[in-house]
Amino acid sequence: MSAARIWRQFDFALLIFIILLIVFGIVMIRSANLGTEEDLVDLWRAQTNFAIIGMALFFLAAALPYQWLKDVWWAGFLVALGLLVLVLFIGSSEVGDVRRWFFIGTFRLQPSYVAFLFFIISMAAILDYRSPRDHHVEGEKVGWGPPPKWWTYLLSGAVALLFAVLVFLEPDMSVAMTFVIIWAAMAFVSEVHIGYILATLAVGLASILPLWQVMEPYQRGRVLTFLNPERDPAALYNINQALISIGSGGFWGKGYGVGTQSQLHFLRVRHTDFIFSVIGEELGFLGTTILLGLFVLLGWRVFRAALMAPDRFGRLLVVGVGTLLFFQTLVNVGMNIGVLPVTGLPLPFVSYGGSGLWTALTALGLVAGVGMRRKQ
Repeated sequence: MSAARIWRQFDFALLIFIILLIVFGIVMIRSANLGTEEDLVDLWRAQTNFAIIGMALFFLAAALPYQWLKDVWWAGFLVALGLLVLVLFIGSSEVGDVRRWFFIGTFRLQPSYVAFLFFIISMAAILDYRSPRDHHVEGEKVGWGPPPKWWTYLLSGAVALLFAVLVFLEPDMSVAMTFVIIWAAMAFVSEVHIGYILATLAVGLASILPLWQVMEPYQRGRVLTFLNPERDPAALYNINQALISIGSGGFWGKGYGVGTQSQLHFLRVRHTDFIFSVIGEELGFLGTTILLGLFVLLGWRVFRAALMAPDRFGRLLVVGVGTLLFFQTLVNVGMNIGVLPVTGLPLPFVSYGGSGLWTALTALGLVAGVGMRRKQ
């Protein structure tokens, strides 16, 4: 298929929804930091610059024939693995002994988000592995091989566990869990034998108690406080302020830039973890509904690309990207409205941060590339 014909199948609706979400985020980051410290006032400008670079990455990823990635997935795997190991030794943090970032001047690079992209590619390649004999199965659909064998399924699970453990050691429980969720979704879509999935669920349930024992005290505290708020009322400060912000916004909101909880700084980390609460206070139920509607529309285009993928590798890529973005969205919104424990997962495209935005846009570029190369 010629390059011109490929680009004629570009999903402009996907691009429009992405741009609207990015603009929404930049506008709300500016509002969240009005009247605050000098180093925070201009974060919306930095986010704009991140978005410009991210859009270039989006189009580069879309232009790349995604099938090539299946042959070089191991290189990306090694890069991601190296970054996750390196950050444990030379990574920095602004809080305690947590090691999650590389500080490059004033920019913070979070290796775990870079690893998400390479992890999804690696999972898709492993779960779609075919031996030379598999290529000659009679009656096989073009581009689709047999379901993953037990050993490829185990290999993919081992890789997922390795990534999750390395991130857990930073420590970052929510991001570690995201790796496992992405693997589970991709393995399910790969048409793996249901018996393998049931066995994995049994192992997962059996590992809950050992996992609880190795969690950091503050991580256990977050879960216990969520289950029993009276246990530590002081620990509920952030979520209480978030609920006050959302509840006080009503239907129409208090108005852009005039939310009391955000502008008077009662709401902390309001440009990252709790930006959804700022939107709820200033733009009200209407604003949050519009935002969530954009995520639904984006999900529709991602789902469409998965259905139209010409091969299993492409479908797995799209499913992995979709799971990453919408699990983050679910957890962040759930945290803001008090139905999930507080975590550090940002709201994709809307929360401030270069690493997360670049990863999301590059990943969606791969989704666009799969959609562009669909069969007629």
